[in-house]
Amino acid sequence: MSAYEWLIGTRYLRSTHRRGFVSFVALMSVCGLMLGVATLIVVLSVMNGFERELRNRILAVTSHATIAGLNGTLPDWRAVQAVVRRESGVQAAVPYIESQAMFAHGTAMAGANVRGVLPEEERTATGLAQHLVAGRLEDLAGGSYGIILGSALAHELHAGLGDTVVLIAPEGVATPTGVVPRMRRFRVVGLFKSGMYEFDRGLALVHLEDAARLFRTGDGVTGLRLAFADPLHAPTLVRKVARSVSQQLGGPGFYV
Repeated sequence: MSAYEWLIGTRYLRSTHRRGFVSFVALMSVCGLMLGVATLIVVLSVMNGFERELRNRILAVTSHATIAGLNGTLPDWRAVQAVVRRESGVQAAVPYIESQAMFAHGTAMAGANVRGVLPEEERTATGLAQHLVAGRLEDLAGGSYGIILGSALAHELHAGLGDTVVLIAPEGVATPTGVVPRMRRFRVVGLFKSGMYEFDRGLALVHLEDAARLFRTGDGVTGLRLAFADPLHAPTLVRKVARSVSQQLGGPGFYV
């Protein structure tokens, strides 16, 4: 800037004693403008940071979208998975089995969702592996009946790493003495803490093979969990993917 602009600027900022009121008003106006802009920047930064943190915590446990069978199971899920993976924008499509169950450890009991997953594929769909505070996803092996509990669920059950919890399936087995619920002992091989109480309290992970045996789904799964390159377009993309699968494989359709 030239000396002329500096002269004009300082002339009006440093008025004489007779114009002191004008200088005070100018100073208060500048300060008010500064405070208003600073408040706006701080509020927008806080809201953007909160939204990003909330989205990251939710997507650490849940997928961007799911495709499930209309009858509760997806029998030929491998063929559906192959078609879905070829669709544009799909980064991952992993099978899952999910159902509600009761957990018992000693005298403590709690209800939560049990999700059967394939550990080698689960990393591609969610970031849950980064939120494990004990154990690894790979510790879930088919036939070993291991389980990974949410931190709040483990606290409520008073269960820790290496403890044994009993899973009680909602479906029962008919016996001469009446209907007896199916039960199975699982060993706690890991704990996760996503930062979202709803998930930390209401979710447990087991291997897909163990979940199929417990809930008797056979070769079928509940559905496929999808991850997209752009999560914000998930509602549109999952419908497009479901229509494409229906056209290529037929069938009654899907829940998305």
